[in-house]
Amino acid sequence: MTEPVVIVPYDSDWPRQFEQERRLLAGVVPGPGAVIVHIGSTAVPGLGGKPVIDIMMGVPALADVE
Repeated sequence: MTEPVVIVPYDSDWPRQFEQERRLLAGVVPGPGAVIVHIGSTAVPGLGGKPVIDIMMGVPALADVE
């Protein structure tokens, strides 16, 4: 890694940014049952972190999204 990791103060806009991405992902994942969650430091209110919105998605069956 050639660039330093930069930690920034908490940004109250991070939840809105996640919700925007969650809606986009929900629109392209077929069928019910997908779970899309905000993870990592940006998901913790008041905690500083890398300014990257980390998202994890789970689906009932991998075949549903292949």
